[in-house]
Amino acid sequence: MTRSPSSPTLVRRFSPTEADLALKAEQQARYVKDLWILLSCVMAFLTLIRLLRSILSLSWSTRHAGKPYSEKTTDVEAVQSGINGRISLRRLPMALTSAFRIVAFRLNIPVGPGSVASVAELVFILGYIVVMLVLMLINTEDLQSWFYEDRAAHLASCQLPLIVALAGKNNIISWLTGVGHEKLNILHRASARTCLVFLWTHAICRIVNGLPEKFDFTHGWVRWGLVGLIAFTIAATMSMRPIRNAFFEFFLVSHIILIGIFLVSGFLHALHPGFGNYIWPALVVWAFDRVIRAGRLLFNNHFGLSSDKQHSTATVELVSPDTVKLTLRRRFSWHPGQHAYVILPTVSDLPTEAHPFTIASIPEPLENSKDRDVVFLIRGREGFTGRLREHAAANGICTVPALLDGPYGCPPDLTKFSTSILIAGGSGVSYALPLLLDIVQKSRLGRSNVRKVVFVWSVRELEHMKWISSVLGEAISAAQSTGLIVDPRIYITSSSPSTPPTPSSAAVAYDESDRGSISLESPVIEKDVNMSLPSYSALRILNGRPSVRKILQEEISASFGPVSVDVSGPSSLSQAVARALSSNIANPMNVLKGAPSVSLHVETFGMSK
Repeated sequence: MTRSPSSPTLVRRFSPTEADLALKAEQQARYVKDLWILLSCVMAFLTLIRLLRSILSLSWSTRHAGKPYSEKTTDVEAVQSGINGRISLRRLPMALTSAFRIVAFRLNIPVGPGSVASVAELVFILGYIVVMLVLMLINTEDLQSWFYEDRAAHLASCQLPLIVALAGKNNIISWLTGVGHEKLNILHRASARTCLVFLWTHAICRIVNGLPEKFDFTHGWVRWGLVGLIAFTIAATMSMRPIRNAFFEFFLVSHIILIGIFLVSGFLHALHPGFGNYIWPALVVWAFDRVIRAGRLLFNNHFGLSSDKQHSTATVELVSPDTVKLTLRRRFSWHPGQHAYVILPTVSDLPTEAHPFTIASIPEPLENSKDRDVVFLIRGREGFTGRLREHAAANGICTVPALLDGPYGCPPDLTKFSTSILIAGGSGVSYALPLLLDIVQKSRLGRSNVRKVVFVWSVRELEHMKWISSVLGEAISAAQSTGLIVDPRIYITSSSPSTPPTPSSAAVAYDESDRGSISLESPVIEKDVNMSLPSYSALRILNGRPSVRKILQEEISASFGPVSVDVSGPSSLSQAVARALSSNIANPMNVLKGAPSVSLHVETFGMSK
């Protein structure tokens, strides 16, 4: 360890001098400041990247304003279909970008039972842990605990506003960087657990080295510290994935209560030695998020502004044995792909429970009305969604009191791509369908560069088509008047599908690198199933699981410009898409030879990742 020549001589832990105590306090303040300078630089860098991307996007929109669809070209890159075999150095930046995307975002590494993280997430997490450890242990005279026992508490406590902000639905980090709160949650959990380790380091070192009289448990401020540490430990234990998933609703309530106890107790503990300033900003950040959410609730649900019951209720309809369609009429604006929190007091165990769902509609105003239909497709499983399904089954189409909080999330802008591949599994269609509708709408208005949309939906039963058949039919019909090609494919994964293919006409597709990915293409739909689709629809119903690798390879190789791949559904589906795009389908060498670059967007709620 290094020591400044001008620093006073440091003596051993058991006989510190006044100079040692002063140096220890100076080091603690300095390293806290250094940590926040580093974190601020990281956020400033991410903000700069977002700003540059916004400027490029605005520049593209300005150049194409007013142009008819047929005259638009992809300014980001223009390629010929397929790989021409010649390496072009002009495409080197796109090739490097492709390599970065593969390494940073498409390589997933297991981090626990049923949980994965991308390389980019792990770099942020491990980088954060390394920085914290270095700042805690540097200049500690051969790792003497006297030097870092209090420094650990300082570094942990000063991070509490950041940890609370990473968990908040409304936070300055998302506003500056464009990273949605649901994706920040994995960083929230990692930083919180790191701080917990640091706080235990502080407590254990104090106990092992002997508690001076002024630090024993006869003092109230010391007991408050113990209470806060126990509450924080229980909260962190409850947030472990297996426990969180098994008792999710209990976790939500207990987490708020336990963290509240921790923050208040921590403030009372730190206030005595004069470090309450570390804690109270976290309470302010938490209160800020709650005030913003309360304001959204008042605005979205027209409290005191409207006597129309439609603004305070939702229509519940059972569209299949396990799926509920929830429709709210609100003066509410959102972007396709965003999600919102729904509060149904008469269905929830607690009247304040808020549950996130992706909005399955686009913000098109109704005729002669400022109100809009906010639609959710909700699979009934356990807990709240199970009770909602039972309510719909017992009451048929009915209305219930409802509140709406949102919107949240930072969905991608797909209008700059040449080809858009939308892949959804089950209720993940709530994310893919609005993106399709938005592309069709903007193509009709001449505000999109997308030439082709491939809509892939993997669902268990054919009857689930009722969820979206009417809306999908309208999208296909609307696309006919534009230069946009819509290629919808529905895969029925049930072992006894409702639409069995005829052996003589079914086409079998099997990709050995996509294990278990067999699809049987059925050329017709049973006439007794009313899908509400136009007679000229290009919709294809296929039995089996989609061969993700085959679909991506065919569509990317045929694209004349950059490709966007958006996926929503089970984590296994997202990982299969990421693995396929990490292979030679979109590798940097192919991009150099003329293949289009590929961007991958994955919808995921951080709490379930």
